[in-house]
Amino acid sequence: MEELRQSIERAMRQAGDKLPTQRDFAVRSKANDHDFVTDMDVRMQEELRVSLAKVLPEAAFRSEEDLSQQPARGQLYWLVDPIDGTTNFVRDLHLSCLAVALCRDGEALAGAVYCPWSGEFFWAEQGRGAFCNGQPIHVSDKVLADAVVCFGQGYGERPVTLGKLYPLLEKCYIECVNVRALGVAELMLCYVAAGRMDGYFEYAIMPWDYAAGGLILREAGGVCTTWTGDAPSLAHGGSILAGNPACHTALQPLARDSY
Repeated sequence: MEELRQSIERAMRQAGDKLPTQRDFAVRSKANDHDFVTDMDVRMQEELRVSLAKVLPEAAFRSEEDLSQQPARGQLYWLVDPIDGTTNFVRDLHLSCLAVALCRDGEALAGAVYCPWSGEFFWAEQGRGAFCNGQPIHVSDKVLADAVVCFGQGYGERPVTLGKLYPLLEKCYIECVNVRALGVAELMLCYVAAGRMDGYFEYAIMPWDYAAGGLILREAGGVCTTWTGDAPSLAHGGSILAGNPACHTALQPLARDSY
């Protein structure tokens, strides 16, 4: 799998390193006025489609901007977010990333997240641990009272989403060291995996936003479930509650009740 990692890293760095220099791009709304796509999303997608096809020609390709390919049972497939944190990218906030998961039958076998602004490449494969730029990473051992917890606003209707998020936000705001909302789910999962933060939750989120980061987090010793405690699906969107074991355990009952 080392050759696979090198090939994926090379493809993601080659594509992603173009992002920090791009300020001339078109922006349009997708599902609503708060959900953006740029022509750089599409460009990243197509560059990754070509590069990853050379790595595994037999694998199907599914991306946030193109879900037309349906893998057959047992077929490998790529699940790609060409730019996670598009709003950050549009506003020139340097918190965006490319995310690639290699999957089969709804399960992530390997995951990679690359942030071109920091040059950090996060990687994991099932049963082999998690790494950032080749160095092992692990979740923190902090309890909720000592934690920094991040959250995402999600894709749902905002009044509904706020009602779901509020109990968890209130608990974390009162009991934790601090809370953050950085707008890039895959990277936040990696930051929890690396022990920089201790928990992450989002109510309405899509599979390409957590497939790679969720695996990296689990391989780093963390826990990543839905709010109800189930394994997150790669077939459809849902909720995410992630963290080190202590923080996940502390937040799980409240997340389940809020769902």
